[in-house]
Amino acid sequence: MKTIEIEGAFYVAAAEVASLAAMKSKAFTIDLGDQGSCEGFLLREHDRTLRAYKNSCPHTGAPLNWTPDQFLTTNGRYIQCSIHGAMFVTETGECFAGPCSGKFLTPFHVLEKEGMSYIALTEIQKSPSK
Repeated sequence: MKTIEIEGAFYVAAAEVASLAAMKSKAFTIDLGDQGSCEGFLLREHDRTLRAYKNSCPHTGAPLNWTPDQFLTTNGRYIQCSIHGAMFVTETGECFAGPCSGKFLTPFHVLEKEGMSYIALTEIQKSPSK
């Protein structure tokens, strides 16, 4: 697990994002050793903002994607659950359509540095998947 320290906080490398285009998404897995792993995804907004969420639907706990790196609707405007079609706002992770309406995806604080994404270590340690 590659970590870096920024302003007194530790971050772990998630995935290369230099080539992640606007309105696209990418999965990542962070190995936490004995604690299991953390499954998440990154998405690039139209304004190039990078966001990260845990890959877990608040309704079922199942992964949101059914194909690798595919978390967004075809136009890239919303996050969509592959199991029941729930729709989430990319900026906040709030579900606005589907059985988990009003609930939120678990966000991760993400930093981008030299084409790599980093997630705050304290956040991923709180939400491992075994």
